[in-house]
Amino acid sequence: MEKKNKKDINRRDFIKIVGISAATSTALLYGCSSKNNSASSSATGEREIPTDKMTYRISPTTGDRVSLLGYGCMRWPLKPAPDGNGEVIDQDAVNGLVDYAIAHGVNYFDTSPAYVQGFSERATGIALSRHPRDKYFIATKLSNFSPDTWSREASLRMYHKSFTELQVDYIDYMLLHGIGMGGMDALKGRYLDNGMLDFLIKEREAGRIRNLGFSYHGDIEVYDYLLSRHDEIKWDFVQIQLNYVDWKHAKATNTRNTDAEYLYGELHKRGIPSIIMEPLLGGRLSKLNDNLVARLKQRRPENSVASWAFRFAGSFPDILTVLSGMTYMEHLQDNLRTYSPLEP
Repeated sequence: MEKKNKKDINRRDFIKIVGISAATSTALLYGCSSKNNSASSSATGEREIPTDKMTYRISPTTGDRVSLLGYGCMRWPLKPAPDGNGEVIDQDAVNGLVDYAIAHGVNYFDTSPAYVQGFSERATGIALSRHPRDKYFIATKLSNFSPDTWSREASLRMYHKSFTELQVDYIDYMLLHGIGMGGMDALKGRYLDNGMLDFLIKEREAGRIRNLGFSYHGDIEVYDYLLSRHDEIKWDFVQIQLNYVDWKHAKATNTRNTDAEYLYGELHKRGIPSIIMEPLLGGRLSKLNDNLVARLKQRRPENSVASWAFRFAGSFPDILTVLSGMTYMEHLQDNLRTYSPLEP
């Protein structure tokens, strides 16, 4: 498999990937049981997943045609380490998931130097580099959370390492990661006082970054401050937490959160596309109580509980893509059904 990682997927392999059925792919490729997965094939039936019906949205700044379903690479499947000490990323499983996603229209992959104990970018890069570069968009982040990475030198090392790990010479979507955590002091230390925001803007001008944005958690003052500079910076996108609970009741689930209605509204009035994280509220919206499940099933018997949350998140016009951390093939297949095409 190691040799195959370094080669492009050939046409025969691609056809095989497309032809994997919903019933066999989960059982044979990954052996994961539906009881461990919120978006199981038993919940959705075995309705065929089309390869040419994915819903796409167009970026107003670059014209990118982005799949409404985006692949969040924070929860890649793991396997026992060869030396018996802990776990490592299951690269064969990652390759299979990426191949299947691309074959069914997914083209947006979101990672970070901080994900999966620091190995997500490498695993994502191995899987994606087997496909033509124009078949996918890579999003990654300057995840300089720790104060020992706030210096310009340390932040630059992290930035340049992302290119090496992802095996690319440009990054499609680069994010300031998790602004709002730590308030204005952290924003100044991580991106302003060290000149990194100015550096990233220049990298966009040079073409090594195609779209520049940020992801938000926490202090709303930071969010509002960065949006107040939109005329100067010209943000290409912003990543926010949005789901049907957080739309009006974010504080009820996490006191650090701000209602998505406000977050999305501020972006909408500036014409900034939104990228959505946590459409399932950390998985909680796929595990509702029996009464709510019964009501949803009465309306759409063949659809999963999770599909309602994904449909909600995808229904807003200025949303570019909705991220899902799909560890198992069952999750991927269910979300593909929801967005191929989206029924708002």
